[in-house]
Amino acid sequence: ISLSRKGMGCWEEVVRVVFAYLGMLKYHFMEGQEEGLAPWIHDELKSIAELSYRYADEGDVTEIVEEVAENMAPWFNLPQERILDGDALLFDDAVDNTAVKNLLFDYFTPENLRVDLMSSLFGRDADFGDSKAEDEEEEKKEEPEDDEEEDEGSVEQMDVDVDDGDLNEAFFDREKAGQPTVEPRFGTKFWVEDISEDTIQTWTNVAKPQLPSKELALDLPPKNPYIPSKFDLKPLPADDAAHPLLNCSVKVCVAVGKKKSWFPAAVTKYQMEKNKHRLSLSYEDEGEKWHVLDSPNDYTKFEGEEEMLESGHEGSFDGGKIKFKVTAVPREGEGIVFSYGDAGHDDDVEDGIAFPPLPPPSPASRLPQLIHDKNSFKLWHLQDRKFKRPLGDLRVKVECEGMNDSALNQACMALFCRLCSDALTETCYLASISELGSSLYPTDTGFSIRVHGFDHNLLALAKEVLNVVMQFRGREGENDLPSTIKDGRFDACLEVQLRKYSNAGMNASSFSTSLRLICLRPAVK
Repeated sequence: ISLSRKGMGCWEEVVRVVFAYLGMLKYHFMEGQEEGLAPWIHDELKSIAELSYRYADEGDVTEIVEEVAENMAPWFNLPQERILDGDALLFDDAVDNTAVKNLLFDYFTPENLRVDLMSSLFGRDADFGDSKAEDEEEEKKEEPEDDEEEDEGSVEQMDVDVDDGDLNEAFFDREKAGQPTVEPRFGTKFWVEDISEDTIQTWTNVAKPQLPSKELALDLPPKNPYIPSKFDLKPLPADDAAHPLLNCSVKVCVAVGKKKSWFPAAVTKYQMEKNKHRLSLSYEDEGEKWHVLDSPNDYTKFEGEEEMLESGHEGSFDGGKIKFKVTAVPREGEGIVFSYGDAGHDDDVEDGIAFPPLPPPSPASRLPQLIHDKNSFKLWHLQDRKFKRPLGDLRVKVECEGMNDSALNQACMALFCRLCSDALTETCYLASISELGSSLYPTDTGFSIRVHGFDHNLLALAKEVLNVVMQFRGREGENDLPSTIKDGRFDACLEVQLRKYSNAGMNASSFSTSLRLICLRPAVK
């Protein structure tokens, strides 16, 4: 649980709310109530696990091997047929309510609790250095500051209240705590204190099986509206459709005079025209030519996952006049591949004898299409042809006048994005569980929105994000925030933003990168 500075001062209350939620879960297992939690909760978790596993991105080979090796460990007790997916999927039709009840009543108790509080409010490592370091620090503090010699071009510093002294003393007295314990391996300093009996009793009272008070506003999660149920792929245009030979490298046998010669080529396009299956081949030196594929029904078996097209496959074009042989097949997500197809030339590029062949340019149908251009609003669309998964990616870039006029405008835009993201926390959490992601971030000229994931409910999430953003429109002259921004969240977001600015530049690598970008971008007035 991430805490603000104010939250650090009342961490016991935060833990009390956690136990109040556990008490609510226990309530659903009491006599007279429905046995256990609602079945749809387990069904949602099972469905999401299956989606995440089925459409997972290709991971690092080393990490995959490590995970499989861990799953083979005897303490996991996974059957051999579940080594690959045993730690990712749920296989039972319903949750084991007996086991859940046992965990809630016998293990999730205040007596079994250990609270770890981690914060710089306890002090930094430099606060516990040797006497020499302390003396050097004192000398730096005693050096007078010469404000009169300040450069004319310097930027006036913003007064930011980052004094944590009062808050620190409110819940932690370093003198009473004494010297910290040092962890032997990493040298981490920490203190250990017993939780008072009164606090334990308070937590025990709220952890009893009962519904929480209305002021806590706790409830079971709602049904997730973003779980996808449609996974059909949008059909490709008829004049540039998919085919097993598409993007493959082939060698074509063409008659040159009385002699037949083999020429390398790449299949770049497929279309159906008057019951003829036509393929466009890009030759290395002669441009593109269209050919009619013979025996097209022989390739239907390669359209599924049961049988894959492999190098060495042979066929013919134009009624048997031209023969071809497949020399290279692209992997999933890979574009056009080009191979000479014989041992005498395949290693020429690696040996530095030949320059790698340049891929042919993409046809106009595979470039982003401008489908709307009106009232300063432009909409571009590009259909995925590589990964063939039911995923979408929506990106909205909004340009705001005057963004580069001052650093204050850019800081306000960053705070605006943080406020909107904070207001969307609950919505985006439900969406993220369903493999739907979203982000809202400032740019040099305004801000950008990105929504990506399964396309079934992608537009529904995008609508929620845009609704929160557009609540700020037409509020010139008003001092209050939109109703979507809850009370107290402005101060919390401002605190996070100030802390981010205060910590900026602490990492040398990111600081140098930031300086380089500042030099390249247009200067802020």
